[in-house]
Amino acid sequence: MTTSTAVRAVIDPASALLAARTEIESGAPSLGVLAQLTQLTEMLLTQVETLAEQLTEARTCPVTQLPTRAAWNALAEEVCTSGAAVVLLIDLNDFKPVNDAYGHAAGDAVLAATGARLRSWTDGRGYAGRLGGDEFVAVIRDEPHLAVAISNLRDQLHNPVSHGGARLSVAAAIGVATVPGNTPEALSAAMSRADRRMYRDKGRPGRR
Repeated sequence: MTTSTAVRAVIDPASALLAARTEIESGAPSLGVLAQLTQLTEMLLTQVETLAEQLTEARTCPVTQLPTRAAWNALAEEVCTSGAAVVLLIDLNDFKPVNDAYGHAAGDAVLAATGARLRSWTDGRGYAGRLGGDEFVAVIRDEPHLAVAISNLRDQLHNPVSHGGARLSVAAAIGVATVPGNTPEALSAAMSRADRRMYRDKGRPGRR
């Protein structure tokens, strides 16, 4: 069921409920109307739950379990309004060769492992998200030993991923930028700087 279909499925029983309410308010309702009211209420609750699940899925990458770009943006703005923040752009090196050599399932295993590592690293610091493909993003509150923390992240992302008896080796290029304010524009500017620095990092020897 698509989201638009789910929305329609909520609207239709809601309209019927309003009609039943009108009949009830006009006088003593029949048993048939009360039974219909109960059925419509149950149907509406089911459809609301379905719609909520679909909205959650739309905001979460099914492979990495990280927020999608739109969901991450909202979380990042929350972090930025709470104080000084830093944004990281992460691109996996050698992901395509791994995906081509070992198959799509292996590629998904690498993405899932990367998502888990980023989620663990940002826990208590901020939030990670998946932008698409093999590109990820993170926002964290600034901290005194940021360089050490990022070095630790790089080491974690470099660890091989086990899949189907193979050890899949990837590394990551990381670009970092301070967010110069607590507005969406400041976050966007920081992401642009981090993106440029990520590609410079990707071009360094041993980082391709």
